[in-house]
Amino acid sequence: MRITFRTLFILLLLMPLVAWAQGNNYMSNPMVRVVMDTYAAMLQENPEDYETYFNRAKEYFKYNDYGKAMADLNQAIKYYPREEASDLSQAYTVRGLIYQIQDNDMKALDDFNEALVLDSSSRFSLICRADLLREMGDYKQAKDDYQLLLRRDARSQEAYLGLAIIAHKENNIGMCHEYMDKAQQANPTNVDFYITRAEVYEEMGEWQKAANDYITAMTFGDNRRSVAGINALSAVAYEPVIAALSQAIDTADEKGFFYFIRGSIHMNNQHYSASIQDWNTIVEQKYLHFHSVYYNRGYCYMRLGQFDYALDDISKAIVMKGDQMSYFITRSKLYRVMGDYEKAAEDLSVASTFDMTHKDVLSQRAMLATEQRGYEAALGYYNEAVLSNADDATLYLLRGDMYALLQDLESATRNYELLLNIPEHAPEFTTCRGFALARLGRVVEAEEWMQQVMTSIKGIPSPEDYYNAACLYTCTGNKVKAYQYLEEALKAGYGDYFNLYFEYDSPVSLAPLRNEPDFRELVRSYSDVF
Repeated sequence: MRITFRTLFILLLLMPLVAWAQGNNYMSNPMVRVVMDTYAAMLQENPEDYETYFNRAKEYFKYNDYGKAMADLNQAIKYYPREEASDLSQAYTVRGLIYQIQDNDMKALDDFNEALVLDSSSRFSLICRADLLREMGDYKQAKDDYQLLLRRDARSQEAYLGLAIIAHKENNIGMCHEYMDKAQQANPTNVDFYITRAEVYEEMGEWQKAANDYITAMTFGDNRRSVAGINALSAVAYEPVIAALSQAIDTADEKGFFYFIRGSIHMNNQHYSASIQDWNTIVEQKYLHFHSVYYNRGYCYMRLGQFDYALDDISKAIVMKGDQMSYFITRSKLYRVMGDYEKAAEDLSVASTFDMTHKDVLSQRAMLATEQRGYEAALGYYNEAVLSNADDATLYLLRGDMYALLQDLESATRNYELLLNIPEHAPEFTTCRGFALARLGRVVEAEEWMQQVMTSIKGIPSPEDYYNAACLYTCTGNKVKAYQYLEEALKAGYGDYFNLYFEYDSPVSLAPLRNEPDFRELVRSYSDVF
């Protein structure tokens, strides 16, 4: 799907404002159900009511139910009188957007063209066609459309931004910046502009400017997209993101929000000590009184091996907000690591009341059973987890390792091979493919896979990337490479003391190295990161 934020924004202008639902559960909202029932009644009374088909299609679109939206749009287009050209043009435009989302670019282009035949003055249709042509690489035609937009409106931000993106693609960086400056001048308070420009800066490798634009979008009230964007950016440009957030904290009136974002980014990038400092500031200055502040601080303490502090904070979060399944799962793991199996089991029992088939509930139950030598029970939990999470690679590793512990090597091998049967669209650590290869003795393939993963990383590898590479080489028995990548991880600021010394649940760990003097000395030499 290559539809842009601002193309979606254009579509929103065509639609009435309503609260967006998540996923396909929108019909559980009584208000939505009333609206949809009303549309159904109107269509039952008049099966050729094209306006109702169109309005319902837009509702379906907002809830990502593209199949139903497409069906209604087809009916609307079928019954719309040709003389109602403007409304019919919009119907073609919305259908074109659905085709674009479905990666059917030629049909999308046909619909945008038809929309403009019906209403050549439609700004929305022209922007959609220009953006699609640009995404398809037809820069000449896209430029023609953007220039037409500018002739109609010399302050068209969409046109300037589209031309800026094309200039970047054509490696005309000076012109790219010039167009982006004009786009900003055209509408300096448009949140969507800053989100899109941040994405362009990311492609150009101008991390600081990208981070600044995400923060500007936050100041204009867009928290969902801008926070997601800056979080993703931090994985490849941690320091520029932290610098931008620190500057925002210095100048912002509402400092608590930016401390929260910075603390979260520190935490997500395994800089737990720095994260704790931000949570401490939030608590001490009384900026925010959220359960998540205490949970996040407790989680960071846990990753640093400071279990008593972690237990206090996570328990406080549970008192404040007792309906968070993840809180109980984390505290259960903490109790288990501390050796309190009874309380660990109690927390998992509570977590199971939210979703007894959840992968994390079942896997934690398996791990608790394993520690108490209940291997058959553990295997049963892994079997349940795999049934509802058939594409989760880690479960096959865990179940395979359990079979290996039970000396059933045939079943262990079958699980590792099942993991390899899961399609891998691109080499990445989350597929765990190399770890299965290593367990099957296919060491050369495992290490080749790992190198493919590292070379495919966008930007500079993160501390976690280096840590994962160290784990893979530990698994293949290549200690030289394992220590090399471990030192790279620590040098880059990898601060997860729990993973280094305590994590043995995960099939991706450094457990075989922990008792070696070289390992302890290496970690000790970088103790400042903890």
